[in-house]
Amino acid sequence: MIDKQKLATNKLATNKNTTHNNIFFYMRSILFFLLTLLLSVPAMAGTGLQGVVIDARTSQPVAGATVMLDEQGLTATTGPGGDFLIEGAKAGSDRLLIMGYGYKDYAQDVVLTAGVVANLGVIKISDNAFVSRAQQSINEANHEIQLTESQLEDEEGNTQAVATLTGANDNPFYQAASFGWSIMRFRVRGYNSEYTNTYINGVNFNDAARGRFNYSMLGGLNQAFKSKSIGLGLEVNNFAFGGVGGANNINTLARDYAPGLRGSVAYTNGNYRWRGMVTYSTGLMPNGWALTLSAVGRYADEGVIPGSFYKSWGYFLSVSKDLNASHTLSLVTFGAPTRRASNSATYKEAYELAGSNLYNSNWGWQQGKKRNARTVEAFDPTVILNWLWKPKMGTTLNTGVSFHKSYYSSSALNWHNAADPRPDYYRYLPSYYTDEATHALYYNNWTMGGDSYRQINWDKLYQTNYLNTTIADQTGVENGSTYIIEKRHSNQASWTLSSNLNTRLSEQLTLQAGYDANYTRSSYYKTIDDLLGGRYWLDVDNYSERDFPGDHNTPQNDLRNPNRKVGVDDRFGYDYDINQYSSSLWVQNVWNFARWDVSYSATGSYTTYQRDGNMQNGRAPEHSYGKGAHHNFWNWGLKGSIDYKLDGHNTFVAHAYYGTKAPLSYNAYVSPRVKDDVIAHLKSERIASADVGYSWNFRTLRGVITAFYTDMQKGTERTSFYDDLNSTFMNYALTDVHKVFKGVELGLSWKMTDRVTFNAAMNLARYQYKNRPTGTRSFENGSEADITKTVYLKNFYVSGTPQECYTIGFNYAAPHMWFFEVNGSWMNRSYIELSPVRHESIDELWKIADSQEALQNKINEITRQDKLNEALVINMSIGKLIYLSRSSSLNINLNLSNLLDNKNIQTGGYQQGRFDYKNYDMSKYPNKYYYAQGFKMYLNLGVRF
Repeated sequence: MIDKQKLATNKLATNKNTTHNNIFFYMRSILFFLLTLLLSVPAMAGTGLQGVVIDARTSQPVAGATVMLDEQGLTATTGPGGDFLIEGAKAGSDRLLIMGYGYKDYAQDVVLTAGVVANLGVIKISDNAFVSRAQQSINEANHEIQLTESQLEDEEGNTQAVATLTGANDNPFYQAASFGWSIMRFRVRGYNSEYTNTYINGVNFNDAARGRFNYSMLGGLNQAFKSKSIGLGLEVNNFAFGGVGGANNINTLARDYAPGLRGSVAYTNGNYRWRGMVTYSTGLMPNGWALTLSAVGRYADEGVIPGSFYKSWGYFLSVSKDLNASHTLSLVTFGAPTRRASNSATYKEAYELAGSNLYNSNWGWQQGKKRNARTVEAFDPTVILNWLWKPKMGTTLNTGVSFHKSYYSSSALNWHNAADPRPDYYRYLPSYYTDEATHALYYNNWTMGGDSYRQINWDKLYQTNYLNTTIADQTGVENGSTYIIEKRHSNQASWTLSSNLNTRLSEQLTLQAGYDANYTRSSYYKTIDDLLGGRYWLDVDNYSERDFPGDHNTPQNDLRNPNRKVGVDDRFGYDYDINQYSSSLWVQNVWNFARWDVSYSATGSYTTYQRDGNMQNGRAPEHSYGKGAHHNFWNWGLKGSIDYKLDGHNTFVAHAYYGTKAPLSYNAYVSPRVKDDVIAHLKSERIASADVGYSWNFRTLRGVITAFYTDMQKGTERTSFYDDLNSTFMNYALTDVHKVFKGVELGLSWKMTDRVTFNAAMNLARYQYKNRPTGTRSFENGSEADITKTVYLKNFYVSGTPQECYTIGFNYAAPHMWFFEVNGSWMNRSYIELSPVRHESIDELWKIADSQEALQNKINEITRQDKLNEALVINMSIGKLIYLSRSSSLNINLNLSNLLDNKNIQTGGYQQGRFDYKNYDMSKYPNKYYYAQGFKMYLNLGVRF
């Protein structure tokens, strides 16, 4: 067998045009070899006990718990699946003890029979006294994925607030930091969300194109998606190899929900005003069936942001059937059609002139109603089918297949040979003008002109298009719309297969292994949403038409349909698909001993993608239409960890990882809307990461401190912007990006009295660029060939998350099931997102400086990276749990966030791609910012039967 495998492997290695069937055979061969090798480890026979330990509240496995036969002193540690095995015991009576970090000690009397390994089945253990029963119920009732409006913007795609991890791990660092830091988009260890893998029922749901999990697809169905298992960072888990940022698994199997009816009504002053939700579950019935249904609705005629609205509803259905003791089938489907209006980042000057940091330039009055130009429509219908096979205690094979369809569109204004209709366009701001009279005119317009000046003038846009129609009727010369609203679509259809094995091989050894395969077709195109009273829109590139007068081919967006007149719902501008296939294989061993836990794992993966253009673009006629080249990547990873348990209260741990990661297809193409070209020297990213930690767990005090270091090299990033100097839309790609993430995390929880608990957390870190990557500009109007330059980013900070955070809080479980909590957080050192084009070579700078001092001042100005405002936030929560009967309860919870009403909290910001190359004037196109809303309240009333 081994010789045949080597021959097959050698054949594959020499065949550069390997088919997908051969790829599957290769990976199956590796898995078969590893399983055969590991399963050959003999299991010890004799007298003993086995079972599975789970969390009584979430039904998730409890890994790393110590299981002990008290009188005999024999111990075991639960594996990643919560399973344990004790063998070599003596027959007779004994007492079984289970001690898990963050859980109450569990005790059970047992009788051992000679020559028999008794099966204790599932053992449920409860959270320890650090969390009161009232607090647990209130937290469950109010547990919701809280995303700000800017976090919901799909264009950004990298947001990973720590709040999304709430309720999934007993690590006091994450518990204390969950909501205190989310207001400034805190990201765990600074990583983008593409480095964290998220699963639903063991099936990987990370977006193949952008790499991240889209939490908004869950649609606020928090009662249905509340059960999570999380491996933080490089921690061991039983369902995936995991990314450098960890892995999450959301469990939605109907058999695991507690039976009963739950409902809630909430009011908030955030993105939406009202939310209603209801969930019904049968639990596992005697006939083996289980059913869970859930529905949610969220609504705001206008949210906290002026000119915004929110309309969303969601559905969830989970059905499972236990065919017998070994086999379970499960079907889950959910979706959340959503339509909402959004805001955009803008200048500090615009906020100040408007007198509010919630100023939103995207809306204007039309026929007495507010109309927003930027409207998002999203819907992610999903179906998951799972087969769970448990051939024996301690062994589970979970195989799942899913189909996920994502519909996403965002509208925006577009115009042709006309003035920019956006009210906060930089030429409409007073600071653009140096003469006093003009400056005063624009200042007065902003401060005294009201909504007619500060907001979109819809009447003017309609009037312009009406005049076009009138002139066309009078002259006989056809004329289309000058202004329109377009929809930018990014849709996906994705099939995923995942199969995960978790088995115990002996008293000390467990094996986890898995295989994932995914096929995704991502479609990107534009359609006409509204002609704003006009007759049609001419499908040509405005900037090319201006730059290539007399050339009838170059401006065409589709040479196969030249000078096409498009109407509402017609596709125009660009239309292309990215077809992507990926598969991965992983295997892991975990050894559990009395004082030591050791694990090691390996993964291999294959990724290929291809652009398929549906339009022949005039700027790239030879390589824009049809199927492009395949881009293939083989990747691998190794991970290991060692835990040393000094005693029952103190544990030391170390993790390490090294591997490669394929570049995301979303970042790989230089100018995908125009052509098939990929970034030069496209390579897989190389990642090395390690952390060491110490945790302590006593009756009244527990905590954890961790130091981490991660090095990412050969990374790829892409951005787009309008270039004023070249008067064209510009695509910009960064390659060979090197970043380092390092820091210290600290969390502790001190039970000061039976009712009062003190919590604290700290994140002190530094995330930086560590080299000078290569930047490539691609001119979308085709006026110049792509230009590649060195970008001077070394020692600049990674943006988008605070790198210094502190929080402290007090929790009071009052008599009569009242609950009070107050916490304060301070966040600092969150930096502006850099525009690489502003940090290219500055060889010409000396020409505009009249002295060495002036030159140095200009260099200092260019190389400065602005910080977002530091923020102090105080939050409070008040709750009451009322038991109506033994099986029913009513809970009331009021959350008050940002009690100080700090409206100067900047949640994000970025440098513009627009830049004054001639004078290197950084103030001409200043930064744009997002701000938090200030005080926020959330009142939730829930009932359970």
